[in-house]
Amino acid sequence: MRKFFFLLLLLTGFLPTYSIDIHWDLEPLVIKNGVGNNTIYHVCYRSEGFMWFSTDKGISRYDGFRFRDYPLIMSIDSLSVPLHQAVKTLKEAPDGLYYALLYQGGMTCFDKEIEKYLPVRFDRPLKLKEIHDFCWYDGNLYLATSQGLFESHPIRKKEGKDDFVLCTLNPEPLIKGKVANLCTDGKTNLYFSVDREKVMHYDFVTKKSALIREYNVVNRLFLRQGYLWICRLWNDIVCYDLKTHKERVISLEGGDQSDFSNSYVTDMVMKDKQTFYLTTWDGLYKLHFENQYLCESPFTLTLLTQNEKAFHSRIENKMTSLLWDNKQQILWVGTFGGGVVKFDISDSMYSRVRQIFKSRVDGIVEDLKGYVWLTVTDGGIMRSTTPMLSMDTHFEPWKKGPGFSGHYHIYKGRNGNIWLGNNFGEVVVVNPLTEGIETFQLKNSEGGKMETIIHCFCLDSWNRLWVGTSNGLIQVDPKTHGCKSIRLPGEIKSVFAVAEDKEGNVWIGTDKGLKRIETTGNQIRVEGNYEKENGLEEAGVRTIYVNNYNQIYAAYLNVVVRIDGREKEKIESVYTLRNGLTNGHVSCMVDDHIGNTWAGNNVGVMTIRNGQEAFYNYLSAGNCSAVCRLNDGRLLWANSWGLIFFDPSATKGDSGKKHLMLTDVEVGGETVLAGEKRNGQIILSVSPERQEKLAFASDNNDFHLYFSDLRYGLAQRKIAYRLLPVDKDWKMIPLAEGLWFNGLSAGKYTLQAKLVFPDGKEGELIEIPLVVKGKWYQTIWAYIIYGLLLLGLSYFFYGYFRKRDQRKQMHRDREMILKENLNMEKLKREQKKEIEAMRNRLLMLFVQELRTPLSLIIAPLKDLQKDNFQISKFSLQVAYRNSLRMVDACDQLMSVYGQGDLEEKLKVAPYSVDKMIDSSLLGIRDLLKAYTIDFHCEKRIKKETEFYVDKKKVEFIIHNLLTNAFTHTHYAGVVSLSVCEIVSDNRHYVSLVIEDNGKEKVRTAEQLMREDEGLGHDLSAAQLGFTIMQQMVEAHLGTIALESAEGKGTKVTVNLPVDRAVFENNPNIQFTDPEELPDVAEPASAEEPSKQEVIIEDTEVKQDQQLPLFTEETPEEAAPSAVGGNKKTILIVEDHKDIRLYLKVLFGNEYNLLMATNGQEGVDMATKEMPDLIISDVMMPVKDGFECCREVKENPETCSIPFIMLTAKVEDDDIIRGLELGADDYVLKPFTPGILKAKVSNLINGRQTLKQMYTKLFKLPGTDTIAANEQEQTGEEVKTEDPFITAVIKIVEENICEADFSVKKLAAEMNMSQPTLYRKVKQSTDYTIIELIRGVRMRRAGVLLKTKQYAVQEVAEMVGYNDIPTFRKHFVDAFGTTPSTYE
Repeated sequence: MRKFFFLLLLLTGFLPTYSIDIHWDLEPLVIKNGVGNNTIYHVCYRSEGFMWFSTDKGISRYDGFRFRDYPLIMSIDSLSVPLHQAVKTLKEAPDGLYYALLYQGGMTCFDKEIEKYLPVRFDRPLKLKEIHDFCWYDGNLYLATSQGLFESHPIRKKEGKDDFVLCTLNPEPLIKGKVANLCTDGKTNLYFSVDREKVMHYDFVTKKSALIREYNVVNRLFLRQGYLWICRLWNDIVCYDLKTHKERVISLEGGDQSDFSNSYVTDMVMKDKQTFYLTTWDGLYKLHFENQYLCESPFTLTLLTQNEKAFHSRIENKMTSLLWDNKQQILWVGTFGGGVVKFDISDSMYSRVRQIFKSRVDGIVEDLKGYVWLTVTDGGIMRSTTPMLSMDTHFEPWKKGPGFSGHYHIYKGRNGNIWLGNNFGEVVVVNPLTEGIETFQLKNSEGGKMETIIHCFCLDSWNRLWVGTSNGLIQVDPKTHGCKSIRLPGEIKSVFAVAEDKEGNVWIGTDKGLKRIETTGNQIRVEGNYEKENGLEEAGVRTIYVNNYNQIYAAYLNVVVRIDGREKEKIESVYTLRNGLTNGHVSCMVDDHIGNTWAGNNVGVMTIRNGQEAFYNYLSAGNCSAVCRLNDGRLLWANSWGLIFFDPSATKGDSGKKHLMLTDVEVGGETVLAGEKRNGQIILSVSPERQEKLAFASDNNDFHLYFSDLRYGLAQRKIAYRLLPVDKDWKMIPLAEGLWFNGLSAGKYTLQAKLVFPDGKEGELIEIPLVVKGKWYQTIWAYIIYGLLLLGLSYFFYGYFRKRDQRKQMHRDREMILKENLNMEKLKREQKKEIEAMRNRLLMLFVQELRTPLSLIIAPLKDLQKDNFQISKFSLQVAYRNSLRMVDACDQLMSVYGQGDLEEKLKVAPYSVDKMIDSSLLGIRDLLKAYTIDFHCEKRIKKETEFYVDKKKVEFIIHNLLTNAFTHTHYAGVVSLSVCEIVSDNRHYVSLVIEDNGKEKVRTAEQLMREDEGLGHDLSAAQLGFTIMQQMVEAHLGTIALESAEGKGTKVTVNLPVDRAVFENNPNIQFTDPEELPDVAEPASAEEPSKQEVIIEDTEVKQDQQLPLFTEETPEEAAPSAVGGNKKTILIVEDHKDIRLYLKVLFGNEYNLLMATNGQEGVDMATKEMPDLIISDVMMPVKDGFECCREVKENPETCSIPFIMLTAKVEDDDIIRGLELGADDYVLKPFTPGILKAKVSNLINGRQTLKQMYTKLFKLPGTDTIAANEQEQTGEEVKTEDPFITAVIKIVEENICEADFSVKKLAAEMNMSQPTLYRKVKQSTDYTIIELIRGVRMRRAGVLLKTKQYAVQEVAEMVGYNDIPTFRKHFVDAFGTTPSTYE
């Protein structure tokens, strides 16, 4: 249920601080509930500090800011419908429970700790409607009923879920009759009325009763300070002295009432021994006695609420209850339908001048003598009659004025003079010491009278008077009264405020914001653009104040800014209604003598203490429009009703040390009570102030926490808080607002909070543990449930599928067998395809490898047809050597692919290791003799050592490993075979280690195929047959390991077991008898080559000596070249030594030869030597032939060199790739020597002819006619002219006169890039593009000079030269003579 009380402050909305003992015409605080039934029956205040109210709907608790409502809905009896029950009386029992007497009869209890109502039950029948009142004494409950006064003993009981209070009644009443109006003095005396006529006394100890007095009607009884107050008739009350038994009747001014069933006086409280307050059906009375003898003392009775205009008719006159808070000096009044009225009667806040002013005061100053001067809104000027201000100070109109009319602004200057200015531009200067008067009229720049509204004055430290008017800013000389208008920027029309800071800067508040005036001599500058620089509206500034610390405050409508005088260019702080400013409309400001700043606004007075960053409300005293600090330090304020004053050094907040407490919790905008479920969660188990820890479920993660210090005074407090670990810094807001948290992440927090008072002091720090829970599906229990559900589902599905599988087992088995068979077949087919593909790739590599030796066999055989003895002999040697290599490659190919079934049983027999090695080396002797292979064989075993092996397989392993090693070194490196005996894992092995010094990193054929690089390598990078060898070695229960690194060589280690016991009981081993091994002599070592080997090497040396030298220089007498000139140079890029030697023999007599062993060397040598033609292999180390061709053709210097690719790669893709890269021809191995020589000759001759043609074209002598004749004579050559070059020459000739014609323009005309143009011209003509342009220019120059019609300078300009020396130099280079001597 929503709370039904809310706070309503008449006019202002803040707590006013008016002493109703001194003046009754000020406005108290009215608190209403807003539901149309604001009836308050009883007000009580207990030790914990809360205010408790009994209402038509139950009980409400008030903490100074908010109500916490406890609605009471119950049935009076079993037949009635549950309804809201009005609580008539509320009293606290000794056990802490509140006992409530219901208006319709009956009683109930309320436990404020758990915020729950407890039913009250009696041990015997009792009519609940007949209970009129109750009280407590010594733990016993005394009930005033229609049957008499009963004593009962209450006990709280719990039976199951029922929690109630059981009262045991005495069987007989203590006093018989209709008892009501119980009053106890807190000791042993009880006073009450019987049958509404008798007033009686009962002693709790002696159990005796006595009649005090009998009246016609007794409506109410009150016991106050030893006096019994008896309400008899409608409007009178009897004061009865219990000691002297005297009485006096006090009549109230209530209307006549014939029905005496109700009392006119509803409640009564005592403020002190002489002052009492009474509530009646007509309002609030104050009864004051002159002395303490109440039955004899004169008294005054005042109806405080009779002036309805003073209270704006907002206070309900029907008042029901009273409570006097003596500690905080607050009078609480409950009304019948008008809520609660709070009167703050404390006299510590301020005092008021008793004089009533007809008009509102809007200006105050105090002169040097202590007299206070006022200006009022009706245009009058008043001065105090006495120099010392007090509550009784009287003000009279000042009659010595000049008789000016209009509304005045008053200002006190530095010298004590008082300045008055009206709304007609008239100024009055008053000397308070001599009471001398000066008057003058403000004048404009032409000397005429200026009728303007004067808003403010400021006399600066340079004795310049600044006057702010509705026509701008005027500077006045106080002595001569000369006026000077200050030119202000923009559209500024009015100046409302002027002030000077401690550094002499003058600040003005205008209708367009805040400005600063700086003066240099007679020059005046207006500075400042504070609003735009800080995102503020350019609004009017009506108040400027400079405090003791040279801080400048400027007040807009609802914004106050502060500027540090030391950094006057920027705003230090901005106070808004949402950030540090409690109210707007600041109209005046002043400092007290201790450095605090005070401000008056349309609500009252607020202060900002030194060192604080926020304003605090001090009191709500209406519109405080003017202020003056008196000479004694007191502050005098003008508000809506007159003058109030206080001493700021004596202002103290509540001195009590009550700490901050949590008083209310809202979730989703609704108050949460203890034990109440919100979204399925109990948030509070006890009342908020007793709750030690707060926990919020994810659905309740939008909550407000409200705090209070249970002070009901007027000094504003704020709360500083932070939520750890989220917040590091403290946040501060008004205490009344509360803390709002929304969408906090799940986790544990600690809320720290403390009070902050206006003087900067802080209260005690409180900490509240706070837990925000995640969604239910994110908790540990949820995850446990998830796991259990998952296990349960798994078990369920497991059982389900298991049963289903059992039902379909036979069908599934058949299906699975069929699928397995199909998969196996599919897998075999795929494996077969992979094997076939791998074999095809390997065969392709073998074919490519065999084409080179075939080339070196076929070509020499063709050379044998010639009768050249030297060439024939060398050719036979080359053919023989490569035949051996081709046979070895074929043997290896047959061995790898002719092993048959590797899964058949091994046929092992004991063989001598030494003889097995010698037998295996027998097949490679011819290779070792034919090639320069540095082969070493080292056997570190005993000759009688035997091992059990399959002879054919071991011989294959050794032969294959050696062949691979020869291939890795290109049959020209170092290969070693070492044999030794080792022990590993307690087993004897024969270890075979084959090492070579090949340059490339070797991998198995399978690895190369997986890396998709099989076609990119030759066999020198492959370890052929490794998988087959590995299977064979593992079948022998041995091991094989391959180690290879680029540039370091390759090492293969094979370990074969020695002992027969290793193979025993192995089903895959079959023991047989050993075959006979031939006795083989030791092979010749590398140091002692055979005779045949020596002959071959000697022949190579001799043949090399007969071949032409590999030199770049052209010999003086060379054989006729293909073109008929000097010998041309051919660069051969080939990694195969025999190919290089053969090409050397083939081309050595006709050309100069350059040799390179890899692509990188070829590129470097081509760039350096510029050969006439390049022949390159494709498969080479470091850089292959494709890359070599690409780099040569992309280099502008070498792009014109013809390029022939000579390779064994026969695929169409390789041929297309080579031609696309720029190769001029692609020759496949094996090649025909004559065809290769013809292609070389044609390429060289074609390029030479083209170059000669363009050379003749550029150097044509004679005139244009001669040129034409010569063209006819060389028509055959012209026909071969390149259309591309023709187009280039045409464009050059069209732009030949332009000196700035460049390669860039030529490339743009040809629609191609400069590098492409350069490459194509160089490739077609052997000239650079610059040489071509220069040649065209020189040819035209020669033609023109032949005509002898133009001078040399004219010809130079006609062919695009502006510089004659440059033209002469180029002409000499082209024709060998100067232009002037050319004929």
